[in-house]
Amino acid sequence: MKTLLKLAVAALVIYACWQAGSVYLRYYQFKDEVQQTALFGAAKSDSELHKVIMDIANRMQVPLAPENVSVRRGENHVMIDAAYTEKIQLVPTYYYPYEFKVNLDVLTMGPGSIAPIR
Repeated sequence: MKTLLKLAVAALVIYACWQAGSVYLRYYQFKDEVQQTALFGAAKSDSELHKVIMDIANRMQVPLAPENVSVRRGENHVMIDAAYTEKIQLVPTYYYPYEFKVNLDVLTMGPGSIAPIR
């Protein structure tokens, strides 16, 4: 009986790790794609980048609301902030809400962005 209880607890721990790991993997993949979009989309406008980020979120099934995405520009920088809450199923009947935040400051280099050497 004691061994059966230990196996049940171990199964619950493995289940929770699998569920949390798959949600975190999707977060890191989403963050990486958004960073690549910002890095290579320097010629795009802020609204175009916003649309591409929302397309990525929809494709990856990330529950991101359009009002939770912010795209700003600085000199040779694209700054993207996004936040969403996803429910992680730790045990078969319990969901834990966890907020994921994407805060990127990407240095963009393009033609004409480097000052000439004198």
